[in-house]
Amino acid sequence: MKLQLRGLPVGFRFRPTDCEISKYLLIKKFMEEQPMKVRNVRYVPEECHDIFSKHPRDLPGYPRETDWYFYCRKLSSQVSTHSIWKQIGEETDVLDPNNNDALVGIKRPFTLVDHEEESDDILLSDEDETSQYNWFMDEISLPLTVSESDWVLCHVCRKLKPELESGKRKKKVLLQRVWIFLERTMEMFFLHLLLHFSFF
Repeated sequence: MKLQLRGLPVGFRFRPTDCEISKYLLIKKFMEEQPMKVRNVRYVPEECHDIFSKHPRDLPGYPRETDWYFYCRKLSSQVSTHSIWKQIGEETDVLDPNNNDALVGIKRPFTLVDHEEESDDILLSDEDETSQYNWFMDEISLPLTVSESDWVLCHVCRKLKPELESGKRKKKVLLQRVWIFLERTMEMFFLHLLLHFSFF
């Protein structure tokens, strides 16, 4: 399945909360309603039923994008021999703070498997630039108290690894110091010229 990134108007970002995903996106999918639109641009997530075996580098908009959202069907066992994602931690409840913390969803967290742990069927280059990121996925589904829908919504996101983030901050500080030094040097240079020509 070839994924395509649906565009949004300039300045817009699609970043629904877990509660909004449960209350609006999953319910709409279960009810088979039409996707929401902004200025006739469809931006509700596409369907991607092989998301658990798809490497982040193959997601639309990579490497420019940092977050992705996809619908898929709930399987009896999402993590198989072809999966490059593994569950981390326990399921957590998605609560609605505007409705007395009513249960509206169930969230399961996943992380991208390390290269050494990946299936033999999925070979990745050690030089792949995705290795500089930590990748996470949240699978959100509706609780049985709300619906027996087998639709889930997966939110994939990437975060720069801590050691690289630290190096990035140090580089930014260094560049700021260099810029300040250059500014002060130029100020002294022009001041020297001004004083020099003032004697003539």
